[in-house]
Amino acid sequence: MLGPLFHAKITVESALARSRNMQKNSLYNTSSISLFQYLFAIAVIMVHSGRLTSYEPVHFTLKSILGRLAVPFFIVCASFFLKQSLRDSRKMKAYLVRIVKTYLFWSCVYLPYAWLFFSSLHLPVYLFPAGVLIALLYLGMCYQLWYIPAFLLGLFLVNQLVKRLGMVWAGLITLLLYCWGLIETYSAYLDTTSLLKGYQLYSNLFFTARNGLFYTPIFIYMGYYLFDHFHSQNFRVHRWQKLALAFGFLCLEGIIIFQHEGIDKNFFFLLPFVTVYFVNACLRSSFLKSYDLQYLKQMSIALYFSHPIFIEWARYGFSSLPLSYPDRGKLIFVTALFGSHLFGLVMLWVRERREKQKIPSNGEELDKITNQ
Repeated sequence: MLGPLFHAKITVESALARSRNMQKNSLYNTSSISLFQYLFAIAVIMVHSGRLTSYEPVHFTLKSILGRLAVPFFIVCASFFLKQSLRDSRKMKAYLVRIVKTYLFWSCVYLPYAWLFFSSLHLPVYLFPAGVLIALLYLGMCYQLWYIPAFLLGLFLVNQLVKRLGMVWAGLITLLLYCWGLIETYSAYLDTTSLLKGYQLYSNLFFTARNGLFYTPIFIYMGYYLFDHFHSQNFRVHRWQKLALAFGFLCLEGIIIFQHEGIDKNFFFLLPFVTVYFVNACLRSSFLKSYDLQYLKQMSIALYFSHPIFIEWARYGFSSLPLSYPDRGKLIFVTALFGSHLFGLVMLWVRERREKQKIPSNGEELDKITNQ
């Protein structure tokens, strides 16, 4: 007799606790975050579609300034909301399991693409399993999938640094690691220096610094820092002015890099600071706060994971057309944008149908509803 009553009491307490969490989260404008996640997913498609204009300054601005904001924005947002779950091992485990399952699913989808890429390198067949393992754990089976292993490694690294050394030392170490990646961006200014030679030796073995050791930790740390200091004066006062100032300095840094472009342009010194002020401004904004834009977040996920399918199909299908490189890029971009949106709409429709078929019948289902 007491068993069901005790279970009901636990269920109600759990629902109330999650209701309090929802009230706390209502302080944040998640609709604005969802909107910009969607827009930045489109920016990722734009970057991967190739050159859209022959005018070099516009191309640099679209790809190397605006396009480079996308992944940092995703990371800072994810780590901000993840920070409150660090002490709850069940939530953290559930999150990690979900993201790993998603990654493995899309890795299987893009396995043929990875196979074609390895074949183009004319590698011996017996090296293919090693190549697949490296792709799975480091580079990704396709060019957008590097983000997941990099995020997970960065998450582990930052959590360990914060746990063992505290936030101050964790911030300093992640900044120093990020500065190593800056060498590739500023390589044209570091010619003949020992720093560049050291980086070239590193890149010969590890290909890129855009990974979970040098790239993602600083942005994960920024998300944690924003969560811990969200109510501090630094983030409450003049948030839009600070964002505009930081973005202005980022543009100045872009002009410096544009004059002498380096090996690659993944790392900008001002990028972590611009991103954290950008996310802060979105979370505090009243713009669209009363609207439910969760579907845009789901659409951004669909766009991010599916767009290379349509890009590669379009790239192959339009390869014989007598078009200039920018015109072909525009056509690929439009095709990939349409195709990935169509995929996203189907995904949302299937998800909605599945949700309607679920009938809450026990405490677990009640918990799921109160946590949404």
